[in-house]
Amino acid sequence: MNIRAILYYLGWFLLPLIGACLLVIFFSYITDNKTGLALYFLTFASSLLLLFLSKFIRNQIELSKISLLLLVVLGWILLPVFISLPYYFSYYQLDFFSSYYEAASGFLGFGISIFKNPGILNDPLLLWRSCSQWLGGFFYLFTVVSILSSTDINFIPNKYISLNDNSLNFENKFINNFKNIFYCYLLLSLFILFFLNFTGLNFFEKLNLMMTIVSSGGFYVKEFLAPIHKLDTLIISTCFLLSSLNLFIFYEIFRFGKNYNFKEDLYVFVTVILATYILLFIFAKTESFYDLFILITTSISTSGISLVVKPNSLYLDLLLIFTFVGGSLYCTGSGFKLLRILFFTKKFLMEVIRLLNPSIIIKKTIFSSEVTIKNSDYYVASLIFVFYLCFFFLAILVFSFENLTFENVYKLAFLTLNNTLPNNYLNKPISFYDLSYFSHSIILILLVMSKIYFISILVLIKKLFWK
Repeated sequence: MNIRAILYYLGWFLLPLIGACLLVIFFSYITDNKTGLALYFLTFASSLLLLFLSKFIRNQIELSKISLLLLVVLGWILLPVFISLPYYFSYYQLDFFSSYYEAASGFLGFGISIFKNPGILNDPLLLWRSCSQWLGGFFYLFTVVSILSSTDINFIPNKYISLNDNSLNFENKFINNFKNIFYCYLLLSLFILFFLNFTGLNFFEKLNLMMTIVSSGGFYVKEFLAPIHKLDTLIISTCFLLSSLNLFIFYEIFRFGKNYNFKEDLYVFVTVILATYILLFIFAKTESFYDLFILITTSISTSGISLVVKPNSLYLDLLLIFTFVGGSLYCTGSGFKLLRILFFTKKFLMEVIRLLNPSIIIKKTIFSSEVTIKNSDYYVASLIFVFYLCFFFLAILVFSFENLTFENVYKLAFLTLNNTLPNNYLNKPISFYDLSYFSHSIILILLVMSKIYFISILVLIKKLFWK
């Protein structure tokens, strides 16, 4: 494996980290809140130094498929180390594990915090927490678009929504993909910040909430997100829905592009609206449209940000299903993804129709795509689901040793695999100190697994130990 080339490419992702340092430093100066300012200069300097070093250590930049998968895994593990520096050296006296956990929880978009109440943190550190989510969202989108959905790896079946040739050719496409994805991600961020300007939140809350929404994370500057007016709830819910759609949707609309088939996003949108009105029809006497809408959109985006409004136990299982479904393939949310569920649905209907009418010819397509569904796509989706179940039962076994009810145990395991903050779905919110370090270590492993897909680890193990 070309470790030097892997470190070279990881060095590129220090650029957004350096930008986050400059944002926090700028914020500290304009608000005259210079608490821990030296920590961000330290992170900036160390990141800048390693960025320059990464440009000199390369000997060749070509990477095999196995090396690319290792690049993804190492990115999720190593980049939070740099993000953890302001936590570790802060006056909150955190040990390394707590600092790394806080950084990784943000970077992976989960949201369980070591701080019971984020209100005790100074504003620059709160902004840094939100930036960690935004950075993780960018890294996730890059790995999905450039590596995991390439035709050579094909863990993500993007050929049904994309009209582009997504052959691997990683080295030649790297810089172009890096710039395009960053541009589209920044464009989506600015759009969501623009929409949030119509809410009653102050600018600091809007900025941090924007980063949470765009990255489908769970951090917020307060213990709960409590919209003041119904219009605020509607706008925030719409923003969460936008983050569940294809990253390139605004980019394609404004340039009148035809590189993507957005029917998957239409399915996501219709599903959310339909589910909201069905629940409103059933629970009209106890629930409002606005509360149902924000609960569903925060679930399908796999954010799960802590809300003041809590779901009714009668439809709680439906919200859990939404966290499993996730949004579009090219969004920052996790989950199994709607497209894979439609694969299984299509396969089931095809088999039923063949039993009823063996002579009928059925088109194996989806979203009116010209590409027929291949058996390999079924196999990959099935393997992902099987590994999902295996790790689900493993997580239940580990969490059962904690002081939790069985209901909270299975919900915590389920939501961790879906990368969703569990507080809205549990009988009692879980804090960092309710679980042992061992359970938190398992949570971090499961979160990384949910980002890289379990079969990536299987491929790496096969390559390393079975020659």
